[in-house]
Amino acid sequence: MTICVGDRKLVVRLTLPGEPSPFTATLAVQIDATSPIDRVRRHILENPCGDLCLTALASVVGVSPRHLSRLFRAELGISPTAYVECARIDIARRLLEECSLPIKAISHAVGFGSTATLRRAFQRRIGVSPMDYRLRFQAAGSPEVGKD
Repeated sequence: MTICVGDRKLVVRLTLPGEPSPFTATLAVQIDATSPIDRVRRHILENPCGDLCLTALASVVGVSPRHLSRLFRAELGISPTAYVECARIDIARRLLEECSLPIKAISHAVGFGSTATLRRAFQRRIGVSPMDYRLRFQAAGSPEVGKD
């Protein structure tokens, strides 16, 4: 996956060969999936900083926003908006664990727009701030990171 940070690109490998996926079940998407929900989920993962409003997501699969909401609730038990937030948080978690990008750059790269928005989403879904998460889970041997 390629994430754009300003005029730079960051290439993030989602999994290593032979390694189980580090993402939660929220992000478990089959590459060859053809259902509308799977196509939308793949679109979200490939474009975390893109326009992921309900109307834009519905246009990906050619259904109405209302119908897409119904499909998400029926298949996944959550709204498309909640799924987008979970996907963005999971991608941000991976970046916090594996790289030393500033938290501000990560928040923009995954589509949150600001560190405050990322922080609120992390607190709501994970229970800790992005900085606390990084300090607890950053891979051993990663460069030390200062506060952002």
